[in-house]
Amino acid sequence: MLCFFSAHSSAQSTAYTVNGKLENVSPMPAKMYMSELTSTGILKKTIDSADVVNGQYQFKGELATDEAIGVRISSQKQPDPKDTNHTMLVILDKGELNIASVGTIDNFTASGTAATAQHQFDDMKSGTREESDAIKKLAASEDYKTNKQLQAEVQNRSIKVLGKMIFEMYSYVKNNPNNRISPYGTLFLLNLPWLSAAGKDTLIQVLPANVKADMLGAAIMKTVAGNKTRQDSLIKVSLAKEEANMSKVAIGSHAQDFTQNNTVDKPVSLSSFKGKYVLVDFWASWCGPCRAENPNVVKAYNKYKDKGFTVLGVSLDGQSTKAAWLKAIDSDGLVWTQVSDLKGWDNEAAKLYDVKSIPQNFLIDPNGVVIGKNLRGEALNAKMAEIFK
Repeated sequence: MLCFFSAHSSAQSTAYTVNGKLENVSPMPAKMYMSELTSTGILKKTIDSADVVNGQYQFKGELATDEAIGVRISSQKQPDPKDTNHTMLVILDKGELNIASVGTIDNFTASGTAATAQHQFDDMKSGTREESDAIKKLAASEDYKTNKQLQAEVQNRSIKVLGKMIFEMYSYVKNNPNNRISPYGTLFLLNLPWLSAAGKDTLIQVLPANVKADMLGAAIMKTVAGNKTRQDSLIKVSLAKEEANMSKVAIGSHAQDFTQNNTVDKPVSLSSFKGKYVLVDFWASWCGPCRAENPNVVKAYNKYKDKGFTVLGVSLDGQSTKAAWLKAIDSDGLVWTQVSDLKGWDNEAAKLYDVKSIPQNFLIDPNGVVIGKNLRGEALNAKMAEIFK
């Protein structure tokens, strides 16, 4: 009898209903479609459809998990995720979810017994909402279609806001593992290539035991296993690619000199650091992995700065992200010399050193000879300890 009631309760608890309402949406779609954002099979119908009648539609079904998941609801069966006029990301949970879209499908509010996870998701994005809305407005403008400078600005700002959003999502999930949105947030973050192995381990450690035993937990652990397999199989290819990307700057070669302006528009040359060990560090404010690596560089700088070591930061920021570059320097505590020609990926020093990906660095000895490259994390600490025995 206990087993019967337990199974019956579980079946009831995973049922969902989505009641959608469209107001001032033109043209009014004839159908709406719902699909799972990840290929975990948690949404039993991969793609479900609902007729729109008098601006209203409804989805009903059952989740294969007790946790909330992300779905895409759109007026198109194969939607463009960037097209907010036709598609929206919704957190689907057990119970009843009421969605009211006004003007565009993506401009919606959620209510009902199943709205908690959606509200938590909105809270998680609150720190980037204003900037995201501003970027959407620029991208939807007529000027954006032909203005190359505006297109570059939108791209740079989008990359930056994405990095901030990922950081805020990680912090939210780590600090609120028992919230309805957090298990799906964990799955989402584990599928990103930018999160460190330590960060992913932390998310697994705080994942509640009941979630680990659920279908979503199985999907999370499968993702972890898949990441490990891919990492092991690609490591040699990755190292070879990094080596190829730096083919112009071999260890033992003489470092090529360059001059760029610092943060107060004064020219600074690499050769002016002769007599010191200098780490030429290529990075950018919008680069998530760069920002994640900055604490390691700060640690090395503080430990060895009085022993003849310094850092020369070279930013691949552009004119449109100059303010973000200056803010990142302050926020990350980068007290060493920073330079840039504000040309983005066309940075002349980056071209000189054949930099095709960041973060990237080169360690130059007091005589101007390259003695290390791509030193990150423990590799940088180990090299410093070797030099300053």
